Amino acid sequence: MNNLNLEVKKIWDHKHQINDGGYLSGCLYDETIDFLKVRNYIKPDAYVLEIGVGLGYVTKGLHENKTNVSCLEISDVGAKRVEQYCEKTYMVDDLNKLPSDYFDVIICHNVIQHIPTDLLIEELRHCIRSLKIGGVFALEFVSNDMIEDMGTNPSLDDIENGRCCRTPEYLEKLISGVGGNCELVVDNKCNIGIVKGCHVFHVRRIEQKES
Repeated sequence: MNNLNLEVKKIWDHKHQINDGGYLSGCLYDETIDFLKVRNYIKPDAYVLEIGVGLGYVTKGLHENKTNVSCLEISDVGAKRVEQYCEKTYMVDDLNKLPSDYFDVIICHNVIQHIPTDLLIEELRHCIRSLKIGGVFALEFVSNDMIEDMGTNPSLDDIENGRCCRTPEYLEKLISGVGGNCELVVDNKCNIGIVKGCHVFHVRRIEQKES
């Protein structure tokens, strides 16, 4: 883990230690899966990966709905929060440990705007690798119409406060470059500081044809 990621890890460890609801997502299970438009994919015995657990309500809901839920976290404290609900917990510095062709559903809500672009590309690459053909990766992100990518060399303050905005076109280009295909399923305008849009992609893994 590089120095920046170590500093980011310290930030999220601390927020988990103090249960900082101002930063950790307290979104409930039903509102989250409906916003991400994945209710039809959440089935008993499905293998689900949640990226960033927040206060853990969604993880608990996935467990209670009989899915085989795992999580991907940058914070050891965050992973510890939900380990009772999880089949497996994975850490950002061990992305290569994600199993290939394994998950039916991957969900990511209120997270992408906190991830620098270089790390985001690696997370996308490994998550798409771990998605089954036919599975869905539901990815929420925010945008600023005037700036294509605000996640290149962001400050710690930008990372902490979720100011890594990307346009849908830019994020789609990143996803395509690591083997994914995008469908824009939520495209909402908003006006929250620098954030002017909130979006959800459904990402599918592109099947590589043998030559």
